[in-house]
Amino acid sequence: MYPTLSDSLVLAATLKSRLESLKGVQVVLAPPTAWLPSILDNWKHKVDHLHLAAQNVWPEDQGAYTGEVSAYMLKDLARYAIVGHSERRRNQHEDDDLVREKVQACLRWRIQPILCVGETKRLLDSEGRIDSYQWQRISSQLMEALHGVKADDLTRIIFAYEPVWAIGNGNNATPEYAEKVIIKLRDRLAEKYGRTHANEVRWLYGGSVDPSNTHQLLSRDTIDGLLVGTCSVKAKEFLAICEIAARG
Repeated sequence: MYPTLSDSLVLAATLKSRLESLKGVQVVLAPPTAWLPSILDNWKHKVDHLHLAAQNVWPEDQGAYTGEVSAYMLKDLARYAIVGHSERRRNQHEDDDLVREKVQACLRWRIQPILCVGETKRLLDSEGRIDSYQWQRISSQLMEALHGVKADDLTRIIFAYEPVWAIGNGNNATPEYAEKVIIKLRDRLAEKYGRTHANEVRWLYGGSVDPSNTHQLLSRDTIDGLLVGTCSVKAKEFLAICEIAARG
């Protein structure tokens, strides 16, 4: 819920001007929802590899939901929407049923949901043993959100693994750890949708991402991109992350 409108316009313009010529990477910016129309108006022309996302959506199209913004209302402003972010699960007490409804609303209005899942405490210990309680929680987040989603629609969803214990504290999950968890989550998808469909979806990693760990994270075959938090509002650091990603 920051920065201000004026600072957001400057940040968005700075990023757009620098990213226009950057090839080999898709970049999605998720400013505060209130600023989306202004940022869109200030972009004189579209850039094929640069898009906007909403930080959240409400599942109902219209109605007596004061203060909410629906996927229907956002469909002409944003191509993507973040759904099930850990902060909303924690602060707004969003449960798996609500997240599922949001995924369905996004798919209904051709917005690509970025579905976030993650454990609150480490799922794997140093010897690779699984905490069954944490696995049950993260597996439930994943599969309940997909209830009713057909196999052919699975690739319309981007999945983001964001271990809550690694967010905002500089203590990112190691690339090896993130890869192991994403492999387990992909295997869980394969149980329902088949291996072919499960292997086609994209997985992002989020949790204390910065320029110093970008290359190591993206060097893992299972990690297709990054969900950037604090560094996303620091132009120099965010651009450095994008440049590293573009180099492969």
